[in-house]
Amino acid sequence: MTAGSGAVVVVGGYGAVGHATADMLAEWFPGRVVVAGRDPARAARAADAIGGGTTWRQVDVTSAADRARLSADAALVVMAVERANVAVAQEAVRRGVHYVDITASPQLLRPLTDLDQLAVRTGSTVVLSVGVAPGLTNLLADECLRELPGADTVELALMLGTGDPHGRDSVRWIVEQAAGASAGTVGAGAGAGAGGDVGGGGDVGRPRRTRVELPGAGRRTVFPFPFSDQHVLAARHGIRATTRMCLDSRALTWTLFAGRSSGLFRLARRLRLDDVLVSALVRARVGADRFVVRASASRSSGPAVTRAVAGRGTSQVTGAVAAVVARQVLTGGTGAPAGTPARVPAGVVHIDQVTGLAELAAELNRHGVTLE
Repeated sequence: MTAGSGAVVVVGGYGAVGHATADMLAEWFPGRVVVAGRDPARAARAADAIGGGTTWRQVDVTSAADRARLSADAALVVMAVERANVAVAQEAVRRGVHYVDITASPQLLRPLTDLDQLAVRTGSTVVLSVGVAPGLTNLLADECLRELPGADTVELALMLGTGDPHGRDSVRWIVEQAAGASAGTVGAGAGAGAGGDVGGGGDVGRPRRTRVELPGAGRRTVFPFPFSDQHVLAARHGIRATTRMCLDSRALTWTLFAGRSSGLFRLARRLRLDDVLVSALVRARVGADRFVVRASASRSSGPAVTRAVAGRGTSQVTGAVAAVVARQVLTGGTGAPAGTPARVPAGVVHIDQVTGLAELAAELNRHGVTLE
């Protein structure tokens, strides 16, 4: 199936992030977008709401037969859920189908990166580090590192809006990571291979919470959290990297991290109360929908370089970034001479190898995101 004729499939296209992704892609690729997921009623409603010839498909990605059917007529698959990601990617790459993954989980980096050689052989592009965090965090960090050669440390800080209608999968991911994660500084010892491979080595410290100035939000306490961006940046640039986060609601921030340190989330998992906890957090839409992403690069001496973006609607902006990346993969990447679109390289790549802040500027501005 060629990039110019195959379906553009969004798995989880009726969730908060997936719907936003499919909606934008339908503007650029009318009649080609497919909303896929386990719930046929929700998929059908989303496809009807999006319009532009968008269709839907019932798919259970845990089924090998469904994964094969998913990729059979596809040019590109966007994975907007975290469920059987590696198996979906393997099937897509085996067929020469492009694949964009919005996952933020570091444990998926290695098995997805291991698809690099197969992707090169089949001409498939697999894009990781897509969204707000990872994604915009990576691009902001790269900007800081370009401005400060010789930097040896990157600090990332993220504030998520608790008033934003986060999808259930996004909330579940935060709860699962809080229950099982051991967040730490990722050291420069992590190795880098094809496609920015993330090695299993590296010195991992135990960073503490800290206070940072976030544009429009004031001085906030941010806590270490295991987003995948810090692993990618450490491996590719040979630096120490740490990602920290908070919620725009100070009360919920302290509740979340008190629950993590006390083992409350691990207990909820053992008692099989995960769904109850996730449902409560999905409904607890207190605060605003504003988010802030901040990156800072520094070295042992001299001032740090800091960049930040701020906006509203994390899910919408994540979807917008994913849609732009998917369009770039289908039509050409960054750095092409005028009038001659560059072919995004086959293999496993990260967001900065497909697009940059300059290319994203129009869509970010459209969604009210500003560079601070």
